[in-house]
Order: sequence, then structure tokens, then C-alpha cells
Amino acid sequence: MTDISVKFVSKKISKIRWRPKSDVKSAPSTIFVTGSWDDQQNTICVWDLRDRIAASDDRDDEISALDHEPQKTFEMPYAGDVLDLQYLSSNTFAVASSTGAVTVLKHLSSSETLAHLCTWDKHHQFKTGSPAACTCLAPRGDEWIATGGEDGQIVIVALEQRQPVQTLDKADSCTINDLTFLKQSEILSVNSFGQLKTFDLRQDPKQQAQIFSVTENHTPLLCLDKHPGQAHIVATGGEDGMLTIWDLRQEKFPMTLLEAHTGAMWEVKFHPHNPNHLFTCSDDGSLWHWDGSSTDPVSSFTGTKGKDSTRQGGAIVSPWLSLETSRHKLDISSLLPNKSLPVNSLDIDTSTLLCGTDSETIYSVHLPMLD
Repeated sequence: MTDISVKFVSKKISKIRWRPKSDVKSAPSTIFVTGSWDDQQNTICVWDLRDRIAASDDRDDEISALDHEPQKTFEMPYAGDVLDLQYLSSNTFAVASSTGAVTVLKHLSSSETLAHLCTWDKHHQFKTGSPAACTCLAPRGDEWIATGGEDGQIVIVALEQRQPVQTLDKADSCTINDLTFLKQSEILSVNSFGQLKTFDLRQDPKQQAQIFSVTENHTPLLCLDKHPGQAHIVATGGEDGMLTIWDLRQEKFPMTLLEAHTGAMWEVKFHPHNPNHLFTCSDDGSLWHWDGSSTDPVSSFTGTKGKDSTRQGGAIVSPWLSLETSRHKLDISSLLPNKSLPVNSLDIDTSTLLCGTDSETIYSVHLPMLD
């Protein structure tokens, strides 16, 4: 049974992120952070959902409950709309602003408060010198951050340096909406022209991009996430609400298109430890769980069917590569009781999913099947 807790807040939530565990042996995190948008004074907030899942006293009753709603432990003002928020480590995270700035903040070990580490002002700007929004962030470990912006640039910075490590000033001719590191020296991005691009940072800038397109309509791609175990499998969401699964090893037909939301898809995420499960949120006010565990997966190396979604004959298999030919359809479920204003952001850690909305609410959703 899915249990939902609702917290009403005074801000429209643009981004929400679980604080990562310090190590794999640690208990699930109870701390998460949020950023707001569309307010005269936007904020970064720290929340605690301690003892978030309370087991039922009756062992025969499989229903578990969210113990209490999250409590705000710290709040700080932030200039501009928060357009992205990504953790670099369990203690530090970066924030992207509509002003073009990028800020790195740190959790203080002695309390729930945050400390400022560094800021790059006017990190993105147009050729005229006016600021361009920094739209997305991608950390590489706890030292490097790649950023994308409305100016079509990708800028890579290191925490200890004021000047960029590398700048791809002609990465795009339109807004870069999301990006991630595929490998140490390879970046994947999506843009407002409906393209998925890969950049090899070791190559000449004029020859480093490989371009994939969904359709000839150039519908903007807004979000992406890579499979945590197989980096060639990538999910993207578009302005038309479509979910696209990509196999980057295929050149001619690299994608599978899936009809999804009726509004723009703002975020898509694979479960970090159980990637047969995927989650999406949309401008139409919906939050969906895509369960691929019941599909008949194919081998990521041989193209043969597998009995499970882990390994077959030594080859990793994935249900996301066989969606059009699978004998079983995806199990898709809506996680919110009613559609509301846009659901802008989501994050999943073990079995608790968080999302933030324009209705100034934070939802905590417990998914027992992922315990």
C-alpha cells in the first residue's frame, strides 16, 4: 500500500533533493533540501523527515505509515529562481540560479544549518553581457561541476578555482535544459531544439558533439537521467510529455517513444538502486511510477530475452531495451491522489519518494515494494 504525507509550505518548490548517505552502510537519509521559485524572495530550505517510516505494531498488518510530516530546520534567502540543485557529496551541494549564478553550500556537522562555500556570479551570460539563466548542473564527484545555460554554453568549474576549467562556448545555439556526466570526460545534454547531445571533452570542440534527435518536430527535451548501472541507457522527458528511452550504442534507431503525461515532463529519474523502477513528474500535476520489473528483458549485449533484469549468461539485461517487443506491458501507476498544479521536481531514496509542486506542497510517498 502506498502512503502519502502532505506538507503545506509557503513557497512554490522548484527543486527537491535527498541528502546522500555518507557511506553505503549508513541508515537511509532523513534530510532533504528544497529550492523555490517565482517569489520576491526565494529560499533554500533544509528539512528533516526523521523516523519517516514507522512499522505497524501489528505484524500481520502490512500497512506502514509515514510517521510525521517533514520539519523545516533551516531556511536561507536565495537570489533568483532556483533552477537546479545537485549534491556533490553528502555534505555539499550546488544551486543554479535564474540570475546566471552558481552557488555551493555546505551542511554544517554541528547543526542543521548551511554555510556558504563559493559563488560564481554571472556564470552564464549572453554575448551582449546580460545574464543568462543557469538552467542545469551536473557534478563529477565532489570537485567538478558542469553547468548549462540559456546562452547555450557548457561551463566546467572546480571548487578551488575561480576561472572555468573548460568552456564549451558553442555547445548549443539554444537553451541547454539538462545535462549529466556519462563518463569522466563525456557529457550528455538535452536542449530546447529536441536534441540529445554527447560531448567528449578530450576532443576538439568542433568535433566533440554527437547528436541524436527524437523527431523532426524539434519538440524541446527538458530533462534526462542515465541508468545507474548501464550508462548507455538514458531516459528523457519532453515538452510534449513524452518519455523516451535511448540506447546510445544504436545509431539508426536509438530510442523508444512512450506516451506519458499531457503536459511538459519536468523530471525523470531511475531508482538509484533498483533501476527497473522509473519516476516522472509533469506540468499536468501528475507524478508517475513506471515499473519495468514485470517485463521480459533483453540482454544489453546479445539482444536475447532474459528471465530477470539482472544477468543472463554473464550479460546484463534490462527491461527498458525491450519495451516495444516485450510480452508484458509496463505497470504505470499515479502516485498522487489528485492532480494539482505542476509537479516540478522529484527525488527517490530507498522507498521514500519526495516531490515539490507549484501548489506550495511537499509530498512524501512511501513505496513498500522498494523496501
